[in-house]
Amino acid sequence: MSWIEFSVVSVAAAFIVLAVFAVRLLITARSTLQHLGRTADNVQTSVTAATAQAEQLMQQVGKLAQDVDRQLQAIEPAVKATEKAGQAMGDMAAALGYTAKKLRTSIGGAERVVSDHQRRIQDAMEWATTGYELWQRWQSYRNAKNDTKE
Repeated sequence: MSWIEFSVVSVAAAFIVLAVFAVRLLITARSTLQHLGRTADNVQTSVTAATAQAEQLMQQVGKLAQDVDRQLQAIEPAVKATEKAGQAMGDMAAALGYTAKKLRTSIGGAERVVSDHQRRIQDAMEWATTGYELWQRWQSYRNAKNDTKE
């Protein structure tokens, strides 16, 4: 066997080893992307459930705020009548007004917190959807590439 024949056989063997590793790499990448797709689906499901829970919480907070507002509006005439009863009763009415104001502020803060979390959940859903779309595009590109080879 001459050195040229030996070189040709070596190049062929190296090409076969390279092809085997390339196929193995593609199989592993495909498996990883399929797993990523399933994970993205699971994340999307979880985010959807969390969004639904956040919406329910927002509705409950809104109802609570309305109830508190109605109760505070009902209390206001009593507070004004108490102020007329005397200075001591006036101090007590002021304290009730201050408490009501703080309660309204607290409820407003709670609504903002829930709203902020809802935006984060929406951002997470958009990222998961983008990842899933990229995976689908890659799959369609790969399938198209395979179809053109055949």
